[in-house]
Amino acid sequence: MARTTPRRWRDIASDLLQRIEAGDLSPGDGKFGRRRLPPEKELEAYYGASRNTVREALSWLQQQGFVVSEQGKGTFVVHRPNIVHVTLSAAELGLAPGNRSGQWYNRDAFIPANREVTVSPVKVEVQEGTKVIARYLQSNPGSEFVSRHQELFFDERPWALQTSFYPLSFATEGASRLLSPRDIPEGAVAYLGETLGYSEVGFHDEIRARIPDENEKRFFNLGDSAADVVFETVRTAYSPDGKAFRLTVTVWPADRTRLHYNHGQVPDDVLWAPGSEAPPSHPPESPPVEGAASD
Repeated sequence: MARTTPRRWRDIASDLLQRIEAGDLSPGDGKFGRRRLPPEKELEAYYGASRNTVREALSWLQQQGFVVSEQGKGTFVVHRPNIVHVTLSAAELGLAPGNRSGQWYNRDAFIPANREVTVSPVKVEVQEGTKVIARYLQSNPGSEFVSRHQELFFDERPWALQTSFYPLSFATEGASRLLSPRDIPEGAVAYLGETLGYSEVGFHDEIRARIPDENEKRFFNLGDSAADVVFETVRTAYSPDGKAFRLTVTVWPADRTRLHYNHGQVPDDVLWAPGSEAPPSHPPESPPVEGAASD
């Protein structure tokens, strides 16, 4: 039912925010899909407001991170997922991404007892390594590798994509379970130690932020805005002789992940509960853009 009383932009912003928080305009379109706000024309009619006033309201909501506008697609409600804090500097070697994943995440991602990390079945491929993979694993271009890929979920919500690479020779020389599309319960590093004598004495992490590819957009349900980026961590594990023997690439959506490192003596509250969330703000009295609304 259309409203007949004109409203200023802050009233519209407050009403839209209440509807978002009440679930009326919360993310929808499937279990974890995005909900698009009604077109500006519909909002103008609904609130009995001018185009400029509606745009100022939407501008404030976008500045506060509640919505995002995508050219040619519309304005979408931004899902505000619970932030998961991931400690990449594990307490000891072998407790890190790519090893004993379920145990590691439950310990070092500080997941409450009533939350759960689950992983998809392992997807195994034998592939010719790119120049980048060959460089990380100190191999010749064109060398073949075993890749083991899994999707990770936090409370059933897509959370991370992880792929580990191993020289194909590992599988042909005794570590044949690398080729099996099943989890390795004792962890890949422990398994390689048992079968081939490898042990992890150190690892190097490289972290970058980048635009997600189309598969990552679909999996994490990301849009095309500047806020829809991912972190990519590249971890190279080394044996006592300085040989790189495992490469693990993990992709995390930046909107729901915070990456931490600890070194030296760190207070327990920082170790076990890093990070904090600031409460959302509410519309100020002055408009978010220059120029007064016409209503």
